Amino acid sequence: MSKRYFWKNNSVASFVLCGLSLIVVLVMVFTKTLFFRLDLTEEGRYSLTEATKRQVSEMKEPLTVRLYLDGDLDANMLRLKRATEDVVRELNMYASASLSVELINPNSATSDEERYAEYARLEERGLRGMSVTVRERGGKMMEQVIFPWAEVCALHDTMAIALMQPSDKKSGEEAVNAAVEDLEYLFVDAIRILNRREVRKIAFIEGHGELAEEYTYDASDALSRYFQVDRGVLGLDASVLEDYSAIIVAKPEEQYSESDKFIIDQYIMHGGRVLWLLDGVKMSGDMLSEGGATPLIELDVNLQDQLFRYGVRLTPTVVEDMQCAYMPINVSRPGEEPRFEPIPWFYMPLLQGSPYHPITKTLQAVKADFASGIEIVGDTVGVKKEVLLITSNASHVNVAPTEISVMNAVNVEPSEYFNTRYVPVAVALEGRFESIYKHRMAPQGIDVDKIIDRSESTRMVVVADGDIIRNDVEQTREGLMLVPLGYDRVTRQMHGNRDFIVNAMLYLTDDEGVMQLRNRRIDLRLLNRAVVDLQRSIWIWVNSLLPIVLLAFFGVVFFWQRKMRNRKL
Repeated sequence: MSKRYFWKNNSVASFVLCGLSLIVVLVMVFTKTLFFRLDLTEEGRYSLTEATKRQVSEMKEPLTVRLYLDGDLDANMLRLKRATEDVVRELNMYASASLSVELINPNSATSDEERYAEYARLEERGLRGMSVTVRERGGKMMEQVIFPWAEVCALHDTMAIALMQPSDKKSGEEAVNAAVEDLEYLFVDAIRILNRREVRKIAFIEGHGELAEEYTYDASDALSRYFQVDRGVLGLDASVLEDYSAIIVAKPEEQYSESDKFIIDQYIMHGGRVLWLLDGVKMSGDMLSEGGATPLIELDVNLQDQLFRYGVRLTPTVVEDMQCAYMPINVSRPGEEPRFEPIPWFYMPLLQGSPYHPITKTLQAVKADFASGIEIVGDTVGVKKEVLLITSNASHVNVAPTEISVMNAVNVEPSEYFNTRYVPVAVALEGRFESIYKHRMAPQGIDVDKIIDRSESTRMVVVADGDIIRNDVEQTREGLMLVPLGYDRVTRQMHGNRDFIVNAMLYLTDDEGVMQLRNRRIDLRLLNRAVVDLQRSIWIWVNSLLPIVLLAFFGVVFFWQRKMRNRKL
């Protein structure tokens, strides 16, 4: 080989190496000051929304995320862990203060006693463990306790986040996918609470036989995490509601006066939001449970014309549903010792939520109690109407006036009796509503400068069951005991009532678009497990032999080229 050839080829190589080095240095310099990432996924799963970026850009202090998913995890939990870390890392890119992750393994203790003590400490903080079945490589199944929780820690406060919601209707992969879809919303919601500058106010309306404070205590407690919760009567002051972001009408039993209706109507016209929780009929649950029958009559609280103008109508009905909760019933004969057995209580339907609305997406079934139906009516142009809660495909509708009986559904063929499908029970309305007082005078006693006959763009939610927000209160030796909202004492399960109320109020008051994060969808693309198991050995051999074959091939090519180059010299 000549010196000329040697230096020529080596100078070219040196030039290429210098150029590559320069490019690497420039990339390192620019990545220190510039950040960008291309998200080529169809659903944009790795991109934050503008609403999220605005929220994290207003962070006032550094936050730490304690993630209790660490250690020996199965594939699903490992995916959830990595997705959570990715979301926090992405949020940190746009945050005005640092957002870091601290990984904690609840199963790191060396002894069972220490591990169970750690479980107890987490349970005391409200972080409930979850038992999952893990399949090892050999096909062996084992139980594992995990804590799919995170805590967002500020200087003086901590917010716990449940990364997964228990569901009997979803596989492990589907449940994790639903959890991954909600991650951005969960963390933005926590950051919003920890960094809020002012507390918005909401109010329960009183004065018409609405549920007493003790029966809405659990819902009020859950809402106080986000709002200042007040209660009060309306009076004659037309501006009494102007400081409130939203109001709740919870199961009134007495008629609203025209002045009360006017105040609520004009509140809506000014952009106010309302959660209506109303009964369509009047009956006695005690008579039904004790005597087996009760009359059913329409309940008129003087709101039907107002709701009709907004676009909905409560039907004077009670819905029975085969998909229902259970009720303990005394099955013993007269004179015998009481013996209670759980039976399906068809008047307590378990309502299913729409998977396409931020209020009800991923929501557990909502337990109702003597629910009525809702009809969408009128030609309300410019008002978007979406059904939120429905009964199952095996329902029966009792129309008032009539008598309903426990034996109604017992002595008939179920396929003939439960012949109604998917009765709407809750509806969300959004748009510009027309006032019921258009072309009318203000009620006597109310001083108002001008009646607004068409609202600003606003929202309301109408539910044809006031008991959805009602928690039970029991008398014990120690005093009154609160039964959590949505708790089923027979199955000892929590239904989605509390989450529905909270989500509904957050949706109504959401001016930043944060609730729309709950509508984020990530398509689940699962591998066929049977095909994977069948092809496992093939791919093991491919992964083992392919690098060796490629290395041998490039070695042969290299030596051949070198031999041909030497021949030319």
